[in-house]
Amino acid sequence: MNTITGVFRSAKEVPSDLWMQLQHRNCFLDKTYLNAVEEAGYEGLSFYYIFKKNKSNKEISFHYFQIVDLAQRDLNSILNLDPYGQLLNVFSQVLDKFIFGIKRNKPHYLIVSGNILLSGDYGVISDKRDSKSLLESIELIKKELNATGKVVATIVKDLLKEDKMVEDFPQHKFLPMVMDPIMEFDVNPKWLKFEDYLQSLSSKYRVRANNVMKKMEGVEIRDFNVDDFKKHKTTLYELYKGVQQKSPVRLLSCKIDYIFNLLNLSNDRIIFRTFWKDKKIIAFMTVILNGNELEAHHIGFDYSLNKNLAIYQNILYHYIEIAIQHKMLRISFGRTALEIKSTVGAFPVEYKAFMRFENKIVNSLISHVLPEKSGADWIQRNPFK
Repeated sequence: MNTITGVFRSAKEVPSDLWMQLQHRNCFLDKTYLNAVEEAGYEGLSFYYIFKKNKSNKEISFHYFQIVDLAQRDLNSILNLDPYGQLLNVFSQVLDKFIFGIKRNKPHYLIVSGNILLSGDYGVISDKRDSKSLLESIELIKKELNATGKVVATIVKDLLKEDKMVEDFPQHKFLPMVMDPIMEFDVNPKWLKFEDYLQSLSSKYRVRANNVMKKMEGVEIRDFNVDDFKKHKTTLYELYKGVQQKSPVRLLSCKIDYIFNLLNLSNDRIIFRTFWKDKKIIAFMTVILNGNELEAHHIGFDYSLNKNLAIYQNILYHYIEIAIQHKMLRISFGRTALEIKSTVGAFPVEYKAFMRFENKIVNSLISHVLPEKSGADWIQRNPFK
């Protein structure tokens, strides 16, 4: 049985010895990164950090939660309605009144186990994958939040399908959420330079890659430091916003300060690369080196130039090149643009997520209308010989 050794609302409140006892190498669950998220100032976002020890006091576990106050938000900022027309406008009104039942004079909370800003399992550090302990942490948070507002729903996100916790949540009325897979890429340790990657491609895809890269000839590449970022912050925000606004679901409004905080607090693990044409920034990419895995993090680019310059696909090649240079073993490419990522060699990895509404009637009704598959159909490509 686990006992709670600390419940904190900020990473800065956590004693250093607790962080040290976790003994992990995941940068997305260390104090530096979590401070960067907090200090970005996302609207309506707060946090819980829960530490537990087992009976023998030898093993410590950690649960990380992000709390979204839906009452502080306009649902139009959560659902991107522009591409989907009047149908989703009607749906959003029903969602607001019926599912969330939000009254703006009172906090209405969505509890998220994990990190909304990342694709992957970043909610639990524990040698023993214990759903009972995680559910106990959720109940503790619910009790505290319901004292000042109302918990509307809970999400447990991005568990590997073979995780033994996956089988437990449906028994507690959690509904499986249909999610796109996370596209991942294995870096061959024999590749010593980017040219080695190109040579591993079939002739068809190698020709295609070379043609794509030719489109960016004349585009200048600059890696930014903190001072560079400050100087061009407004331009970077506009490029970032253009990409974020095309996402169909946005639980958080885009904050360029989040990326600045990463560069400022973790510059030994962050590469922030910009692309210039005619003395203007046309794109940027954020690289996070997490142990032996590269996280292809937030990007921004000018969509009006993307077709002629193939900016997005060139960014994917830059991620691969940087991964090879830094001797990474894997790249996490996230959930968007699945097919084009497969054309550079990425493959899908299935993760599970679960959601439970506090209103039992709503939870039951939703279970009957959840989609059986995610997104549009796409074809997995294999570019290698």
